[in-house]
Amino acid sequence: MKQTLAFTFIGLTLILHACGQISSKTQSVTIAGKTYINEVYRFSSTVPDNWKLYGEIQNDTLKNIAIADWGLPKIYSDLEKTEIENSISITAYHKTDINSVDKLILSEYLKINPVETALEVDKSNPNARIIYKTTSTGLKFQGKSYYVFKNEIGYVITFMATPGTYDKNIKVFEEFYTNVKFL
Repeated sequence: MKQTLAFTFIGLTLILHACGQISSKTQSVTIAGKTYINEVYRFSSTVPDNWKLYGEIQNDTLKNIAIADWGLPKIYSDLEKTEIENSISITAYHKTDINSVDKLILSEYLKINPVETALEVDKSNPNARIIYKTTSTGLKFQGKSYYVFKNEIGYVITFMATPGTYDKNIKVFEEFYTNVKFL
């Protein structure tokens, strides 16, 4: 049985898919792949060939934003007892009111509903947050975001997973993050 869940968080379209087939229990990092480039918002990254690009806005001139959302290969969750497709996204803002990493973090924080979402500062990086989200339907998600401000552009690089797949894919996200370049 295949279920699809579309989930919007912090202005991002984060997609998780689930189905009842079993796959490998760990996710390997594949550095080789294609290079994703957004020339307008001046960022790039190597993206493994087995990731799916689900959403892309190269340049929204009304909202001054760019977004790229990828789905990772499905991974089996012992906790949820199904395969889950986690997501990674990059959101870039070129707005006059976002002129530092602190303003970027505050802008993102003001968008969340504190009843559903909690953010925790990652002790290893003051510009990273661990995300805990429980939707109104009771679905739980865990994620991590890095906040970067370069060249007058604010970048939010986000990983979202279920509690049963977070630990399995966090290394994939960390490897992806080290490959993001700001041009």
